[in-house]
Amino acid sequence: MSVLAKAAGVFKSVDYEVFGRVQGVCFRMYTEDEARKLGVVGWVKNTRQGTVTGQVQGPEDKVNAMGPSLYCVLYPSKKCNESKINST
Repeated sequence: MSVLAKAAGVFKSVDYEVFGRVQGVCFRMYTEDEARKLGVVGWVKNTRQGTVTGQVQGPEDKVNAMGPSLYCVLYPSKKCNESKINST
């Protein structure tokens, strides 16, 4: 591992899809706000199937901290049924 990689820490990239009542309830806006607060980057969008899909990238600890918002824990008033996460 290079000195730069050690200084930067371990980076992680996660693809996700969230199912349930996640469109029309500001889920994307909420996810973007949480990402900004944590200092991670990525994208999020609605799909034609009624889900929300996206990607989060950044330091491993911050991406892991973002997980709860994708798993519907930090947005409990919505009807999120399931989320699928793929780490790369």
